[in-house]
Amino acid sequence: MLNPSLYEPIFTRKSVREYADTPLSPAQLDAVREEIAKAVPLLPEEKYKLELGEAREGWRIYGFCENTPKSNVNLGFLMQQLDLALHIQGLGRLWFGFGRAPSKLKAPAGLSYAMCLRIGVASEPIERAPGEFMRKPITEVVDEDALRELLEPVRLAPSARNVQPWYFTAGTADKIFVWRKPPKIKLILDRMHWVDMGIALCHMVLSLERKQVNFEISFDEAKRLEGYDYFMTVKRRAQL
Repeated sequence: MLNPSLYEPIFTRKSVREYADTPLSPAQLDAVREEIAKAVPLLPEEKYKLELGEAREGWRIYGFCENTPKSNVNLGFLMQQLDLALHIQGLGRLWFGFGRAPSKLKAPAGLSYAMCLRIGVASEPIERAPGEFMRKPITEVVDEDALRELLEPVRLAPSARNVQPWYFTAGTADKIFVWRKPPKIKLILDRMHWVDMGIALCHMVLSLERKQVNFEISFDEAKRLEGYDYFMTVKRRAQL
């Protein structure tokens, strides 16, 4: 179960691009490390590493995992918890999907650098009003009216270049199918978009748990949907 306090920041969080020269204090860095330690994976069997490291312009949280859809999704799920948690702490955060991790941060065997989250003292607001989100309308994210209130937090999730590659369809027996629209430039953006899916699924799980919906996930292939890759099925069960 995720930290329920992460739900409310979904509706106000904002990517921060302007930072003050003020360094993070030892207490703030310790708090970041605590949040890293508390992050809960979506897929516990997937290997990953989250590490706080210093870059030229400040601090970043670097994410390493296998370069597979499940592993990248799991990493995005973990790192979005940190995005929301550090928002609560008043820090600025910004996702980076290109570049590389510092050479002094060694990835475990079989893992590679995927994404990082810049963190620091913001010199611009870290919040915005709900109407200030530039996102697709809910009808382009979810196919069923009955799911749209539940999955509104997913619509607000951040993504690389604001592409929002996710799509959710209603299935039989209270199932939700999760799909991803593949990028046109697959070699460059494919991994980033799988991480984006994990970010969206973090918001989905927070919403399900907020509404006390019990659920389980599976990876049984659903019916094909033209233009999309199937990722997983969410089976909603009785109320907790």
